[in-house]
Amino acid sequence: MNEDILNDIDLEKSIEQQFALRLDINNAIVRNVTCGTTSQAIVFKTAQNTHYLYVTSQSTMTLGEIKKIVHAMGLEADEFIVPRGDADYFKRIGVEKFKQMFPGKYIMSDGDTSYYETLASYNPALIRLARIKGEIRAYNIAAQKWRKVKDYAYTKMNVI
Repeated sequence: MNEDILNDIDLEKSIEQQFALRLDINNAIVRNVTCGTTSQAIVFKTAQNTHYLYVTSQSTMTLGEIKKIVHAMGLEADEFIVPRGDADYFKRIGVEKFKQMFPGKYIMSDGDTSYYETLASYNPALIRLARIKGEIRAYNIAAQKWRKVKDYAYTKMNVI
């Protein structure tokens, strides 16, 4: 119990340093969820009843890989929090990657760079969740399949 409180405090500090976002973690829904051969995740709820997913890995991860992990875990993302509060991070990386691939081509729309945005490095990752679809799943490395670790449902209510 005390160790979990210390882990939550460390997580709050890490999020503040890496994402320039101050969160007050109320409780962890699941901890140390395996979501790849070298990645771990935690799903937690803040005092404002907002749910987040925090993913770390020993190897590099991209936004595209994180999107696949979110889907495979049975979650739905509301927002992928950008590193260090840099609002244009994914867009800027997408433009850079697009121009590396097509040096003479002009970017006509956001659709031109949307794929290249998914190639942006994103480790650790912090995702605000819109929905947990009734269960949270983890990756079973031995069986190479996803399995249920906890029954839990959540849907973000949009206030108009």
